[in-house]
Amino acid sequence: MGNPAMRFFALLCLGATLCAWGAQAQAAPDNGFGLYAGALSSRDSALYGNSNGGFVQVDVQFMVDQSWSLNPYLLLGTESTNRTFDIETGEGGLQARYWTGGPWYFGGQFLFHDSLLKQGSTVGSSLYGPGIGLGAGWESDSHWSVSLATNVYRMWSAYGQPATTRSEVLLLVGYHWY
Repeated sequence: MGNPAMRFFALLCLGATLCAWGAQAQAAPDNGFGLYAGALSSRDSALYGNSNGGFVQVDVQFMVDQSWSLNPYLLLGTESTNRTFDIETGEGGLQARYWTGGPWYFGGQFLFHDSLLKQGSTVGSSLYGPGIGLGAGWESDSHWSVSLATNVYRMWSAYGQPATTRSEVLLLVGYHWY
């Protein structure tokens, strides 16, 4: 499976299988700390084309009531592009989740990112900006979760480069401690 699109599809199938396997479980979300790992695929046609990579994310869940939670998060990722450079990304954001009364949730998020374009160990430029996204997921009674998110954000530079728009899809597998 050397093709990045095939690897992403395989991870997506694995996530769907985990969701189907645990569909009997009924999660009771609560305040807690979460740790995730996952795969991401992004696109920016003006700057680098397509990229694929992985990330680690942490969040803290604060229950507003039985149906809503607020989840501030931090994400660190690394990607390989179609061009001669790689991308190192840091994101911080706030996700609002609506819990459907069972193990499923969906929500929206606002984020801010800083993306470093690197050739080897040399940083060529730093691009940053705000973004928005949507996500949906499932969490079992054993606190394991699988979710899928998509984000769109602007990439500005302090060096006079024109701003571009990046879109990304993330598959997250994680665990929440309550």
